Amino acid sequence: MSRSRIRIGALTSLMLAAAVAAHAHQYWLAASDYAPAPGQVVEIRASAGTSFRGEAKPWSPERCVGFTWRGSRSVPLAPGAVEGDVVWARVKFSEAGGAWVEYRSNFASIELPAAEFDEYLREEGLDDPLAARRKLAQDLPGREHYRRCCKAWLAGPDAHRAMEPLGQPLELVPLSPPGAARLDVRVLWQGLPLPRALVQTWRQPWGSDGRTRALIERDSVAVVQAARTDERGQVSLDTREPGEWLVSVVHMQPSEPSALELPAADWESTWASLTFARRAPDARARSPR
Repeated sequence: MSRSRIRIGALTSLMLAAAVAAHAHQYWLAASDYAPAPGQVVEIRASAGTSFRGEAKPWSPERCVGFTWRGSRSVPLAPGAVEGDVVWARVKFSEAGGAWVEYRSNFASIELPAAEFDEYLREEGLDDPLAARRKLAQDLPGREHYRRCCKAWLAGPDAHRAMEPLGQPLELVPLSPPGAARLDVRVLWQGLPLPRALVQTWRQPWGSDGRTRALIERDSVAVVQAARTDERGQVSLDTREPGEWLVSVVHMQPSEPSALELPAADWESTWASLTFARRAPDARARSPR
């Protein structure tokens, strides 16, 4: 095979990989049980994909800014994580009031052809960046730095803990404990309410055993709700159906010059996700895993 054909093949592979990465919009933390019994060991994983299905993401210390258990006290989980392991943490649950698990990544870089980038902006409701790009004299590729802010709620009755902001750059903050028929959330950007942000939800039904579905057993699910925050940064979400829930929001702004060792970018995005579970109102207690 000639060198030119090898180069073309390599370039094609890189373009395909970029396209796949571009469509793997959602990124979330998942718990082996969102309502663990005292003393039960809970496994924490991360996944990326679309339509609330995707692939397990192995632990990468190079991407981590913070990985923390937030209960009665804060415990860093990153020191115990093993590079390449798809189970990021195993924690014995001892939180009567409930607990958060949160993860924050640093920035990574991506570049997409103009049409694909604009379609992605439309899908995520990023109207301002899309309008700015439409004013360009030509269709330019989309060059972006992106990072993740994820959190998962392990159920407990401490409402104050459930509603407490964790200080993520972009954060979905519940205004009531997750798991009820309705979830009101406030979107915070750098600690301040973010109006007109598009918040989307997805729901995976319980498996036949009454537990969360493994990734390989999932079907793609449609968006349950897509609504923009009001001037207070708040939105009300219908979460009455039982199952595992994913709430997601993204904020994008022009990229600022920085010392990041990344390719140049025109845009900088931050993605936030919140995962939790809702049991059926008449569900009986399950035995620990």
